[in-house]
Amino acid sequence: MSLLRRRWLQMLLSGIVLLVLVERTLIATSDPNYAPSVILLGAFLVPVTFVTYLYERLPSWDVSLPALAVCFLWGGVLGTVVAGTLEFDVARALGFLPKLAIGLIEESAKLIVPLGFTSWGAIVLRRRA
Repeated sequence: MSLLRRRWLQMLLSGIVLLVLVERTLIATSDPNYAPSVILLGAFLVPVTFVTYLYERLPSWDVSLPALAVCFLWGGVLGTVVAGTLEFDVARALGFLPKLAIGLIEESAKLIVPLGFTSWGAIVLRRRA
């Protein structure tokens, strides 16, 4: 399968394009109405891409909607708390340059709950087998 035919990569790339477009529009117009769109796109891009990746890689994996909702809720809240704390410490200690590190912290923090949820599911499946 070609790399560009993978749905998770299409989701990630299109989300990045949309995020950049909305962010540039926000900066160019200084219209605060675009801020919620930037926040929502930034917050949901990695978790939605991760779930798309899982469904693509594990087509027989059946995850219920409540489990998915819990994963998104806890992942979003914990990701925000962890990223906010670590971002503040990194930005205060290192200044302006480590924007890449801050982005990496943000995106990694969003994956804490989905990865934990996936690991827990794998353990449960192994015990059943």
